[in-house]
Amino acid sequence: MSNTTNENNNINEEELKAAEAEKASVSDEASEPAEAEETSVSSADVSAASSAEQDKKKKQPSGKGKRLRHGALSVVFTVIFVAAVVLINVIFNMVLDRFDISADLSDKAYYTIEDSTAEYLAGVDDSVSIIVTAEETAFENTYEYYKQVSEIAKRFANSNPRFSIQYLDLDENPTFYSKYGQTLTMGSIIVESASTGRFVVITQEEYLSPKYYFNNPTTGESSEVSYEEYYYYSQMGYGSVEYYAAAEQCLLAAVMNVTNVDPVRVAFVLGYGAESAPEAFSDLLKNNAYIVETVDITTVEKIDADIDYLILFAPIYDYSNDDISKIDMWLDNNGRYDKNMMYVPSAQEDVLPNLNEYLEEWGLSLGSGYVYQKSPEYGYEASPTYQVFQLKESEYSKDIDVSTKVTQADRMKPINILFDEYSIYVTTPIISSYSGAVIAPFDMGDWDSSSADETGEYVVAAESRKTFYEQLDPHVSRVFVISGQYFMDETFLSAPSLNNADIVLNIFGVSSGNELEVSVTPKAFGVTTYEITGSQKNFAGIVFAIVIPVVVIITGIVVIIRRKRR
Repeated sequence: MSNTTNENNNINEEELKAAEAEKASVSDEASEPAEAEETSVSSADVSAASSAEQDKKKKQPSGKGKRLRHGALSVVFTVIFVAAVVLINVIFNMVLDRFDISADLSDKAYYTIEDSTAEYLAGVDDSVSIIVTAEETAFENTYEYYKQVSEIAKRFANSNPRFSIQYLDLDENPTFYSKYGQTLTMGSIIVESASTGRFVVITQEEYLSPKYYFNNPTTGESSEVSYEEYYYYSQMGYGSVEYYAAAEQCLLAAVMNVTNVDPVRVAFVLGYGAESAPEAFSDLLKNNAYIVETVDITTVEKIDADIDYLILFAPIYDYSNDDISKIDMWLDNNGRYDKNMMYVPSAQEDVLPNLNEYLEEWGLSLGSGYVYQKSPEYGYEASPTYQVFQLKESEYSKDIDVSTKVTQADRMKPINILFDEYSIYVTTPIISSYSGAVIAPFDMGDWDSSSADETGEYVVAAESRKTFYEQLDPHVSRVFVISGQYFMDETFLSAPSLNNADIVLNIFGVSSGNELEVSVTPKAFGVTTYEITGSQKNFAGIVFAIVIPVVVIITGIVVIIRRKRR
């Protein structure tokens, strides 16, 4: 039985082995086609991938192509950048030439024109040429103050689109001598109107307005002297000179002068000891658009009817009756009036009975002696005839600054007003002393002011007028008396703390109908300024116009070369 069992087990094991063998054979047969298919798919994928890689490699540029393309872009961007820098520089310079956008950093605003000046210039309805007889760079670098003159001239040109400025070298433009005169020198400024055809030549002496001084080595004090005296003292080291920024004043006067279609003619009367027009007084009028001339009354048959103003300044000798008749006929103007005369007597003792008698017809008369101020508030103990005066209320006192400025003069004579109104004449006081004044004799010597009988106010400037009406239009002739020549002294007319010049201009402006006056006071050049020198300006120009652009270009070239070598 056991043998039978073992036999059966052996049979079963053999059957199992046979079945497993058959199964394995079937499995191998089934797997062969799958492996073949898998092998076939992998080869196709590899072949496709290889073909795509080759196509990609064909399309992809080489390393040299990449460098060329990047280099070309760098060149383009560099060129655009440099072009943009140049364009911005050109535009900026055009803006600077067309518009006044500079800033004045000087301590006294030397490079800025007054608001009143700019306002006046903007309203000028005329084409005005400003010509500087020098090449621009040479003019500005010749002398330290000329830069200020050039800047003021440019601001004038920028104040009105009808104004122009140009710089012309006289050596290259010789025709200028024939048109504007042989007195032209390098640095002269010509102001010319297209409408009137008139022109004014401003000299360097005028726009720099130098004042010369003698520095006393003993006392340490300085006193103003003439150029000839200054030259003499300067050889010994005792002379000094101070310059004033008068370019705005001169240019404004020139513009008003040449553009005024009906300028006021003022004539200083020569003869009787008056041989020339006083410089400071004459310059004040010229600088405010008056045409100033002279007339020798002893040689003319009659005074030109086109003259608007006569000035009798400090005659020493009495006028003849014939010459007084010439003045009277001129003031009458064939019954049309509209003429003005100013009499300014000399400071010395004089007896002019004919002239004084004529003034009496107008209600005015000169007293004998000097107005002497005893009050220390208005006078000076060392020189009591030198004093502060007060402005009386009149049409000539309007807009005069009396709060920060005063009126001063020396050796003024008293004016007696004989009547307030008589027939067609009306008199008006303009300036007087303050109370506390007395009349001192011309030769004070041992005179004691305490012996003076009468103290009070004394008139030193007055007006008399006569008027007739043509329908409703008044026609007026006037006679003014300002009782001492020192009122018109340069010291009193130019001092910024005094209003003498303002009063004179008001008198002339109101009486002549000249509404053009714009008073500008020259400014003394100081030592504290913030402007750069000519060499500093040239250095800055080289840095910004040459060095920086060259550095940018070189940097671009270096970048291009380095990228090409990568």
